[in-house]
Amino acid sequence: MKISIRFWWLITIMLSGAILTGIFLAPCLQSRWPVLSAFIYALYSPLCHQQPGRSYFLVSQQLAVCSRCSGIYAGFFLSTLLYPLWRNKLKSWLESRPVLLVFLALPMVLDFLLNIFRLWDSPLVIKSLTGFAWSGCLPFYWFKALKELGQSHPRKDYICKSRS
Repeated sequence: MKISIRFWWLITIMLSGAILTGIFLAPCLQSRWPVLSAFIYALYSPLCHQQPGRSYFLVSQQLAVCSRCSGIYAGFFLSTLLYPLWRNKLKSWLESRPVLLVFLALPMVLDFLLNIFRLWDSPLVIKSLTGFAWSGCLPFYWFKALKELGQSHPRKDYICKSRS
């Protein structure tokens, strides 16, 4: 059974939207439902260090992830949301240049390393923008991978041919 890319787009929008919503929902729930808020923070803790000095605050409470992770999740969600509009123009260009994924990661990696080695303390907005820039191209590779997974499994073809 072949599942359409539109189906995967809708699923990806819902999941990435839910993840992004949780980031902002955790601080908003802190005063009325602290147990639910703590649960949301705990869900994100394996994915992010959640250091207060590297995080944005909403309603005087820290977001569920740091500024860089906020940028990563926001960039992925926004780019996925706009994917149908950009797909025809950017799809083949980006898919044929996987090195762009590494190139866009370089500012984020450089910022990360400079912060780790205490050579520079970048502002939160720089951390967010470097994460946003990198994750903004991820949906193009994500949907390409889903499309390829939906096609016949190459490993299966290889096994059948090798036994002949």
